Amino acid sequence: MSSTDYRPDIDCLRAFAVISVIAFHYDIPPFRSGYVGVDVFFVISGFLITRIIHDEASAGTFSFAAFYRRRARRILPAAFAMLCATLVGASLILLPQETVSVAQQAVAVLTFSSNILFWSQQSYFDGAAIAKPLLHTWSLGVEEQYYVLFPALALAVFALRRAQMLAILAAACAVSFLLCVVQTRMQPAAAFYLLPARAWQLALGALLAVEALPALRSERLRIAATTLGWIALGASVNIFSPRTLYPGTAALLPCLGTAAVIWGKPALPRTVLMLARPMMAVGLWSYSLYLWHWPVVSFATAIWGPPGSAINKLALLCGCTTLALASFYLIEQPARRADWPGTARALAATGAAALAASVVMISASGFPNRFSPQQRAMADFLGYDHRDVYEEGRCFLAPGQTVEALQPACLAKGPHPNILLWGDSHAAHLAHGLKLALPQATLLRATMAQCVPYDEPGQSAACTAFNRRLPGLVRNLAPDTVILSGNWTHTAMAPAARTSLLATIRTITDAGSRVVVVGPSPQFDRALPHLLIAATRFGVTTEGHMPNLFGEVDGFLRAQLKDRPRTDYVSLLALLCPGAACILQAPDGAPIAWDQGHFTAQGSELAATGIVRGSPALSASLPDERD
Repeated sequence: MSSTDYRPDIDCLRAFAVISVIAFHYDIPPFRSGYVGVDVFFVISGFLITRIIHDEASAGTFSFAAFYRRRARRILPAAFAMLCATLVGASLILLPQETVSVAQQAVAVLTFSSNILFWSQQSYFDGAAIAKPLLHTWSLGVEEQYYVLFPALALAVFALRRAQMLAILAAACAVSFLLCVVQTRMQPAAAFYLLPARAWQLALGALLAVEALPALRSERLRIAATTLGWIALGASVNIFSPRTLYPGTAALLPCLGTAAVIWGKPALPRTVLMLARPMMAVGLWSYSLYLWHWPVVSFATAIWGPPGSAINKLALLCGCTTLALASFYLIEQPARRADWPGTARALAATGAAALAASVVMISASGFPNRFSPQQRAMADFLGYDHRDVYEEGRCFLAPGQTVEALQPACLAKGPHPNILLWGDSHAAHLAHGLKLALPQATLLRATMAQCVPYDEPGQSAACTAFNRRLPGLVRNLAPDTVILSGNWTHTAMAPAARTSLLATIRTITDAGSRVVVVGPSPQFDRALPHLLIAATRFGVTTEGHMPNLFGEVDGFLRAQLKDRPRTDYVSLLALLCPGAACILQAPDGAPIAWDQGHFTAQGSELAATGIVRGSPALSASLPDERD
C-alpha cells in the first residue's frame, strides 16, 4: 500500500472527528459525548504515520530529517499562528492571572508538553476548562510526543520478522489499553492526558497500517465493516454521559468504529464520492478547524458567557470557520509548498516571538494595570484559598479518603443542640457560615468532595462507602438535627436517586434526629468574579447567567419533601435569588462565590443566616432575642 494513496474515507473520518469535538464544545446537540472525536484522530494518526514509516522503511527511503520536516510543515505553521493570536487575545481580554496562565500554556505548547501541563493542573477545584484558551493543545502534545518517540522504535520493530513485529505491536496495544482502564479508575487525569494510556489508540492504527488484519476480499464484507464502523461512531458521540469513566473501556467504541472504517475501505462509487465531497472538504480543513475552535469559544465566554442561543452558537461557528479557512489557505497550504529553509526560518522566528511574548507576560504578571483596583481585587477571588474555610483534609475529605480520615474535632459532640452537616463540597461551603449563624450549637461536619448524600450513578466507591457509614455515625452521635446539602443536579430527579435520598432521610428521622435539606445553591455559567468584572468592563448583564436546571431541581426537591415528617426544606435559590436577579455580592463587596457556585466565606455567612432563619428546626437553636 503506497503512502501516497488518497483515502477519501479518512478525510470523512477527520471531518466526523472535528465536527464532533466542535459540536460538543459549542453545546450543539446531539453530540453530548463529541469529545470522542479526539480518539478518532489518534487512531487515524497511528495509521497514517505508521503507514508512511513502514512503506518508506520497506523501500529503503526513510529519513528522519525528511520525516520531521514533513511533520513540522504539517503541524507547526498553523499552530504557531494560533498561538500568537491567542497570546494577543489574552493580553487584551483575560484577567491578569489568566493571562499569565495562557503564557505558561504557550510555553508548554512550544515545548510539546501541554498535555503534561494540563494533567499537572487537574484537581477537584481546578479552574473551568473554558478559561484555558490553549487547553485543546493537549492532544497535539500527545501526538508530538508520539512523533518524537515512535519512528526510532518503529524502525527497530520493522527490522524483525513479521510475526515478531505484529506480536510487539499487539502487545504494546494491549498493555497500553490495560493501563488506560486501570488509570481511568485510579488516576483519570493521567489516563486522559498522558501518552502511555493513549498509546493503544495510536497502536491500533499502527496495526491496521501494517495489515495485521487481512484485507477483506468481499465487497459486501468491506461495506459491512465500514457500515458497522460508522454506526459505532454515530453512537459514540451521544451514548456517554458526564458520569461515564473516560477513556477506559468506553473509548473502545469510537476507536474500534474508526478501525472498522479504515479496515473496510470499500470501493466507493462516484455518486457516493460526490455526496461525500463536503465531508471530505471539512476533513481537509479539520486541523485548522480544531486549532481555532477552542480559543474562539474561550474568549467569547470570557466576555459574554457561554453561548446559550442558537444565534450565538451560529456566530461562533462562523467565526471559527472563517479563521480556520484563512489559516488553511493562507498558512497551512503555503507552508507545505514553500521551500524548507524559508519555512524553517519563519517557524523559528514565530516560535521565538511567541516564547519572548510569553516570558514578558509572565514577568509582567499579566499586565494588571489594564484593570481598575476594584477589578483587580475582584479578580483575586479567582485564586481564592478555600482550604481553611472548607476545612479541607480535616472535615472535608478528598474523593479517595474514608470516614476514618475525619479529624476527631469534626465529630466532637458538645452541649446541645448538636447539628451534623453531611454532603459534598456544597455542604462544606456552608460550614463556616453555619458556625457563626448557630453560636449556641455544636456543628459536626462530615463532608466529602463529589459525594452527594444519596446514591448516584457513577459515584466513586469511596463515596458509596462514605455514605454507607454516615447512618451509623448518626445513630452513634444522635445529633438533634442533620443538615443534608449537595450539588443537586438533574440526577437528583432520577427515580433511583429520589428513592435513595428519601431512604437516607427516613434512616435519620428513625434514629430520632430532625432533617434539614438545603436546596441547590446559585450556580452560574462561569466563575462569579468573572461575571462581575465582565459587567464593568464589557457592559455584560449579570442576569440570566444561572442555568434553568437549578430552578427545576429546587422545585422538584421542594415538592418531594413538602410533607415529609420531621424534615425541613430550605431553598437557597429563594433566599439568594428572590426575584429575577440574584444577590451576587456580600455587603462588603465580596462575591458570594469564587467559582461557578462555591461560596466564599462572605457568601457562606449570607447563605447560612438565611438557612437558619428559614428552617424551624435550626431557628429553634437560636438564642431567644428577649434574653
